[in-house]
Amino acid sequence: MNSLGVKEKIVLTHGLPSASLMVSVGDLSADKHTSKLINKLKSLQPNLHIWGLGSSAMREAGAEILYDCQEFSSIGIVGVLKIIPFLAQVRQTLMKEIEKRQPKAVLLVDYGGFNLILARTIRSRYKNLPIYYFISPQVWGSRPWRMHTIANTITKMLVIFPFEENLYAKKNIPVTFVGHPLTKNLPDSKDLLDRKQFASKYNLDPVQPIISIFPGSRKNEIKNLLPVTLTAIKKLNKERPEVQFAISQANKDLAATIEKTVNSDPLLAKITKLISSEDSYSLMSVCDLAWAKSGTTTLELTLFAKPMLIFYRADWISYLIFLAFKRTHKVGWPNLLAGKDLIPELIQLDCSPEKLVQYSKDILDVPGLGKEISLELMALKNKLGEGNYAESCASELAQVLSN
Repeated sequence: MNSLGVKEKIVLTHGLPSASLMVSVGDLSADKHTSKLINKLKSLQPNLHIWGLGSSAMREAGAEILYDCQEFSSIGIVGVLKIIPFLAQVRQTLMKEIEKRQPKAVLLVDYGGFNLILARTIRSRYKNLPIYYFISPQVWGSRPWRMHTIANTITKMLVIFPFEENLYAKKNIPVTFVGHPLTKNLPDSKDLLDRKQFASKYNLDPVQPIISIFPGSRKNEIKNLLPVTLTAIKKLNKERPEVQFAISQANKDLAATIEKTVNSDPLLAKITKLISSEDSYSLMSVCDLAWAKSGTTTLELTLFAKPMLIFYRADWISYLIFLAFKRTHKVGWPNLLAGKDLIPELIQLDCSPEKLVQYSKDILDVPGLGKEISLELMALKNKLGEGNYAESCASELAQVLSN
């Protein structure tokens, strides 16, 4: 844990902070969103000391990171089981730090499996400590009993979907819709590479179809899902040699793994382009079709109005538990927002190279189908609502922190 040196530096440089806020963030996407919130909060209260769990984006925004969440992010129930002892140690450390630092408030962000247990632990010892929750657990999709935990522990929910505000209000749980981060964090198209620029940079033909592949942002996701997509690439290449393939390297830590895997096969090395993380949004903007791992990427592609195939495969224990508790027919964000089967979902047994090839040909061979999907995706943007989440969250927290 690196808190001691950082803490001493803060005290020596700025003097004792006027207030302290503990933040618990469990993945890189939430780390990025929370960093914007921290920047806004720091502009309102420059002496505020923010500390807890997070990663590089929060650290750059001025937070003291006790544990880097990238070190313990996992996928599936089995993956989580392996790190339960470590997560218990993390919670114990946070509780000790709360006792020592006496924060004025706690902000939990997403990562419900960890954060709701932490919320119960905090509330059992500190009855009056304000606990805010940004990016709600998906209680409407699975594990509805979490609503009971939220009602008994959380001071206020700061939700990112308009329908979540109604959900919590009906249960008399304090809630505010703050706006979805992606509506503010996605770059404008004029700031991205256009198709010709992108094709020139990555040695692609701007006239021929481009399929983008987003296999995930975690090591276990790459291990489980990348081989499926690579086999599909080779199969589709035999039938549609004009189609070009571009794989997004979600972050620099995974780039070497993806590059090694792709380059180990001479055919894949020849027909596949590897796209650096800084050009991922440009790839979304210029591609004709995307293969996207289920998750936030599918929501980003929705905002770019790109036809896509959603795929996912987990270990069987995780999947069977998921089936037992899920409350929605679909799992992909475009389908959840649309309330119908708009985008094909290739989950578990359906997550196969053959299915990826089949559905890709359906969309590529019928241009009107892709255009129709794009138009429906454009309409879904309105369902994310308005609002600047960073300003709204910072305003909520600033009130309690200034008391």
